[in-house]
Amino acid sequence: MLPAALFFGSFNPLHEGHLGIARHVLEACHCDEVWFVVSPCNPFKSGMTLLPAPARLEIVEAAIGDDRRMRACDVEFSMPRPSYTLHALERLSSLYPAHRFLLLIGADNLLRFHEWRGHEMILQRYPLLVYPRPGISLSADRYPYATITEAPLFSFSSTTIRERIARHEDVSGMIPPATIPLVERYYGNPASTL
Repeated sequence: MLPAALFFGSFNPLHEGHLGIARHVLEACHCDEVWFVVSPCNPFKSGMTLLPAPARLEIVEAAIGDDRRMRACDVEFSMPRPSYTLHALERLSSLYPAHRFLLLIGADNLLRFHEWRGHEMILQRYPLLVYPRPGISLSADRYPYATITEAPLFSFSSTTIRERIARHEDVSGMIPPATIPLVERYYGNPASTL
């Protein structure tokens, strides 16, 4: 079976940190593919203003380009909302029986994993692959059911990027070059500042 890591997120917008994590898990041989699963809404981020899901998916597709090891996935777009990770995992497993899916999450999500709907079922069926987050220290002894990978840390987030865009500050080093025209269009950042 083809091992693929499912990287769920709002990707509002996708940035170089997301790509850096994906490249790390691929190069560390944790999987053969990384699928960016664009979430229409996150149950833990219900008050957050999101760019429409199709626009965020378009940015992900532009960022991936022709890298065949990565894929943009819209499986949650047609699912009831809020969409829960367990249901998306089950649907993807049904649609792609030749794949063995891993769940790629940040250390911050691992700390709250016990709050996820169906987290016990997820653990029974899908290995967890966890990347670090600033300020969070994880012990493999405390989380024996998770593989903790030493992916690089990045000093910015999608929130940082949106805040910089709102202030008309440069974000060009934070987002993939191929996404700059889309970020300009959807987030309203003037071309002169990118």
